[in-house]
Amino acid sequence: MSSQAGQFGAIGDGFSGQYGNPDIFGKLGSSGAISGAVSAMDQAGAREFEAAEKVLRKVEGALDAIQTNVANVEEVNKNSMRAV
Repeated sequence: MSSQAGQFGAIGDGFSGQYGNPDIFGKLGSSGAISGAVSAMDQAGAREFEAAEKVLRKVEGALDAIQTNVANVEEVNKNSMRAV
């Protein structure tokens, strides 16, 4: 999970700060609106990938807790089977 979370985080980092200058669309009357839409999409993408990274980090923590609990239960069961 850790590597997957890191990959989503890296993708999201690639979105940040990539705001288009309205001039790249020429002198069109809607250049500012198009640029604003591209910037909004960029920000939304960054937020979504950040959220995905956080969820995967939580999954990683939950799986670690499960693994620890299973190991602890197995240890208790193993010790309870020993002859007295």
